Amino acid sequence: MNMGRLLRGVIVMLVSLGFLASSLAYAEDIICVDLFEVFSKYKKTEDYDKLLEEKQNKKEEELEKEKKELDKLKEQLKLIKESEREVKKKEIEEKTSEFNDLRRQALLDLKKERDTRMKEILEDIQAAIEKYAEKNKVKIVLKKSAVSFVDSKLDKTKDIINIINKEYKK
Repeated sequence: MNMGRLLRGVIVMLVSLGFLASSLAYAEDIICVDLFEVFSKYKKTEDYDKLLEEKQNKKEEELEKEKKELDKLKEQLKLIKESEREVKKKEIEEKTSEFNDLRRQALLDLKKERDTRMKEILEDIQAAIEKYAEKNKVKIVLKKSAVSFVDSKLDKTKDIINIINKEYKK
């Protein structure tokens, strides 16, 4: 009777060790990546941020110039004769409409370009992750933000950052 219990205990222990060994071997196939960190430390992201900021500043300067012209017209409206005022009001309304259209179009253009560049960056990050996974025979890549805890050995964020920045050509 004791021998039967001992045998069952040994069998349970061996099965448990088998599951443990299996799960440990499988853990090698899983890595974790902090996508936000990769995105923010990718040199292309920095370059695109600078480029978009320059474009935004240029557009803002152009819009400011247009706004000053519009303000100038509004000031002139106060100084002209009553008979000419209606014509000037229409001109101001047209210029105001044009200014608003310009501002709206500038915002749309910048947003469209930002979205296009963001998509390009995210595709680059995905390609770097896939390249790493293929090279290192990784089967599952998890987002660090979706995981409660990850052993630092499984966090390959720095490796992905190195890969993506090495491949980036300005």
